[in-house]
Amino acid sequence: AHNSSQQHPRAPPNVHIHTERSSAMSGRGAAPMISSAGRDHVLLSKQFCIAATVVLLCGAVLFYRVEQSAVKRSMLNSQHITDQNKILAEKQKELKEVKEGLQAEEADLKKLYDQWLKDDGKDLNASKKKLDELREQFEEVQRQQQAHMTALYEKEAALQDKEGMLTELHDQLRQKNTLIKSMKRQILALNGTLPQIVSEMPDDDDWAW
Repeated sequence: AHNSSQQHPRAPPNVHIHTERSSAMSGRGAAPMISSAGRDHVLLSKQFCIAATVVLLCGAVLFYRVEQSAVKRSMLNSQHITDQNKILAEKQKELKEVKEGLQAEEADLKKLYDQWLKDDGKDLNASKKKLDELREQFEEVQRQQQAHMTALYEKEAALQDKEGMLTELHDQLRQKNTLIKSMKRQILALNGTLPQIVSEMPDDDDWAW
């Protein structure tokens, strides 16, 4: 320090006085400049705060509206889903009732079909029995017809035999009649008198039938 004071001699008193005055004058001029910058900074800060507040309020209002819209849409969707669930529940109930009705009808039809098969089986058994009876009756009729035809054939043969016998007898009677007529002619030729029984016999052959 001593060396430096020796190297740099102190300024004269006038210089220090001038310097102190200049500093005092510059200090009084700088104070208004600093005060003006502070006011501008405060104003800017207030404006920034107001702008930030407005932005936040707008964002809050927008967020509230978006949330409200989302809530409304969610409520509408929930109501729509609830309505759809109700409709589906009603449809399922109707389908269940229809299914139960169809199952009941199917059961009734099955019972009717079983009863029909049972009755049809009885009818078939009865029809088979009747067919067997009719077949037996038909066979009996055939046997009777065969017996009748046999009897007819036998009667026809007997009639043919009788007809042959009658024809033969008729021929014999005609021959006898021819012989009697010849005898009558011979008797008449001999004495002219005929026995009564011979005279009563006709001369034609009609009596032979």
